[in-house]
Amino acid sequence: MPSLLRIVGFLVAALLIVLASRRLRGRGNGSRVPAATILLVGVGLVAVTVFPDLVRPVQNVLGLEGEPLGRLVTLLVISVAVGYAGLFYALARADRANQRVSRLVRALSAAQLEARRTGGRLGGVLVCVPAFDEADNLPAVLHAIPSTASGMPTHILVIDDGSSDATSTTAGELGALVVRHPVNSGQGAALQTGYVVAERLGVDVVVTLDADGQHDPGEIERLVGPIVRDEADFVVGSRRKGSHDAESRARETGISVYTRLINLLGGTNVTDIANGYRAIRASRLAEISFTEDQFHNPELLLGAARAGLRVIDVPVTIRRRASGQSKKGTNLRYGMGFLRVMLKTWLR
Repeated sequence: MPSLLRIVGFLVAALLIVLASRRLRGRGNGSRVPAATILLVGVGLVAVTVFPDLVRPVQNVLGLEGEPLGRLVTLLVISVAVGYAGLFYALARADRANQRVSRLVRALSAAQLEARRTGGRLGGVLVCVPAFDEADNLPAVLHAIPSTASGMPTHILVIDDGSSDATSTTAGELGALVVRHPVNSGQGAALQTGYVVAERLGVDVVVTLDADGQHDPGEIERLVGPIVRDEADFVVGSRRKGSHDAESRARETGISVYTRLINLLGGTNVTDIANGYRAIRASRLAEISFTEDQFHNPELLLGAARAGLRVIDVPVTIRRRASGQSKKGTNLRYGMGFLRVMLKTWLR
């Protein structure tokens, strides 16, 4: 005679099957994955309650054969595993949807510039300056960018990442090319927009420079020079080799640990993974897969190493931001996000 637990399980399974069936019939053109998952769980639960020995192979693998509650524990383990699989699948779907939206934002933003510009290949160095509410800091930063680097003309592109101040207006008045995100999407997304623009404009080298005054524009030559001399394809600025204002001990330690880990995973030999001051050969950008809107540094470096780019680092100066508040968040949040992207990029 079936136990009370099996009867309850059967009733729950039947309820899940009915619920899933109704959702499948009434969903229309929407996604059927959630309802189909519920139906699968219900059918599986029916099978286990009617034929409880179905879980015996898994029970034996777990070493629970002969245990009084072995079958129940096995069922719980299977349920947790299925739940995690469903969670990871849902996160993957959400990530893909987010990437589609991000690509649309980047394409629309790049189109703003293409609609205003005519002519052939631009050439030279494109200095990409992602900016979010940096109208006060931009004038000093843009005025300090040299007109040439390693004999090539420099062009300034400000990517306004959904600012609520006069960032776009200020940049345009200072003579920079400007594209604007309709909403704040993150520094990684802004730089990806910059890379799209660089490819469409046909420049030779792309330099990324923060808008907050932390990077010294006078050092652009150090980053561009090795690429022009064909000594490297990707040049990373290093505060370890250069100089920087003192930061918190936690952040200093985090940068050191993550730099060693990146070098181990990517086979590189850089000394400052968290530095956003860098230059890359524009023709190699298409070989790197970009997906991260926020913590883009590890994705870029690991992607460059995987694509076979020659990566070196050079000394640069990192200063305190000229004014305003940092957008990076707490050390803990920044560190966890950095680690997540690093492992995700390495595993894909």
